[in-house]
Amino acid sequence: MIDFKENVDSWIKKINRDISKIKELPDIMEENIDNVQHNYELVNQLRQEFDDIKKEVKLLRIIQLMVLKKYNEKNT
Repeated sequence: MIDFKENVDSWIKKINRDISKIKELPDIMEENIDNVQHNYELVNQLRQEFDDIKKEVKLLRIIQLMVLKKYNEKNT
């Protein structure tokens, strides 16, 4: 009977620990959702910056080609 009582006490403690973990789950989930949203925003911001840099590089190439063309026209 004593063993049974100890086993039941152990089960109850385990169940209480498990329930405690389950109670923490919504907070953890909310934090993860917030982190994912923040990361998504950062990725979008970086994508926009990358697109801007690509446009600038393209413009610099065009300018460089124009300068080279003028230089060649001047020296021919």
